[in-house]
Amino acid sequence: MVTAAFFGASPAIAAFMLAFRLSHLARRIFGEGALQTAFIPQFEEIRQKHSTKGMQFFCHLALNIVLLLTLLIVALMGGLTLLYSQVNADSQQVVKLTIMMLPSLLFICLYGLNSALLQCEKHYFISSLAPVFFNIIWIGSVLTSSSVTTLAIAINIACLAQWGATIPQTYKILAPHIPRLHFQISPKTIYSFYAPFALSLIGVIATQVNSAVDPLFARYADLEGPALLWYAIRLQQLPLALFGIAISSAVLPPLARAVEKNNLQRYRDLLLYSLKRNVIWTLPATLILFFFGSKIIRLVYERGDFGDLAVAKTTLCLWGYALGLLPTACVLVIAPAFYAKKNYAIPMKASVISMGSNLLLNSLFILGFRWGPASVALSTSLCSYLNAGILYYHLKAELKRQKAEV
Repeated sequence: MVTAAFFGASPAIAAFMLAFRLSHLARRIFGEGALQTAFIPQFEEIRQKHSTKGMQFFCHLALNIVLLLTLLIVALMGGLTLLYSQVNADSQQVVKLTIMMLPSLLFICLYGLNSALLQCEKHYFISSLAPVFFNIIWIGSVLTSSSVTTLAIAINIACLAQWGATIPQTYKILAPHIPRLHFQISPKTIYSFYAPFALSLIGVIATQVNSAVDPLFARYADLEGPALLWYAIRLQQLPLALFGIAISSAVLPPLARAVEKNNLQRYRDLLLYSLKRNVIWTLPATLILFFFGSKIIRLVYERGDFGDLAVAKTTLCLWGYALGLLPTACVLVIAPAFYAKKNYAIPMKASVISMGSNLLLNSLFILGFRWGPASVALSTSLCSYLNAGILYYHLKAELKRQKAEV
């Protein structure tokens, strides 16, 4: 709301939002997403045998992620610095802002790892509260300066604060084990951790390709396109976070424990319960976004530099995203059911097919039909149905097979 009031949907804030996405492309690999879905089942398996070894696993992984991300960030900053002089003025702003925000990737990924540990320990409040500190710093930056450069600097501080909020509780969990822990930095730890779920990484990378490509297509259609998509998806992600992401975060640890104990009935009950609650909560939210989308956008955003034209364009984008709210929420619940069993192939296949379809639809809608940024949101939603359909088909077949075996 504050960003919209001070920046509207201007090309400058659109460039910032595109740079934010580009600087955090690796976030779901080394932070939330792939890391969490791989860490939780392995952590639960290790600590079932020896609790201190589980904490040792966490510490080794954290230290190695710091090493790997530091090297990656330095390399990317160097490469983008060389690229800066080779692109036009509009692209230079995006490159500059991306370089400025790259350090924040380290802090947000460490937050993701801490959150995974806290979820395994059934501490959900702190990891859910931590983004509030991020938002406060973002808002403070906008209120004190109308410069996207200042906002880019503030993103680094905000990500540091978000990670910092989880440190006390994480330390409290580790404290009883610290005398018996030893610390080791080695790229082999990263390899041994990521190699078993290489297929999942392919799926995550496919999803991240979509995240990068969508605002690029939107920017091609309209310089304000990335900002319009950003404002629209914030509203779509509110019910998605409250229901889909919240359920997904809570259900993976108990699913992993059920698989570890070979309690298939518990596994099925948790999964079906989560899916039913997802449908019950997200379907009404979808209808609200469709019927009251324009009014919601006016209430939330229409002030300052955010005028009638921005409202109209953002509404179209919101409708496009709202269409995919239900299947996206279902994907967030179904995918962990496969991760809990360390079955990464099926989610990978669904993600890759979805990515390819998204690229094709974006090319058709933007380059072929010359539609606006809203068509990017529509493409994303249509592909979410495809992703959910593939996962549901395989899940249904697996549950039937398990039931027949019992």
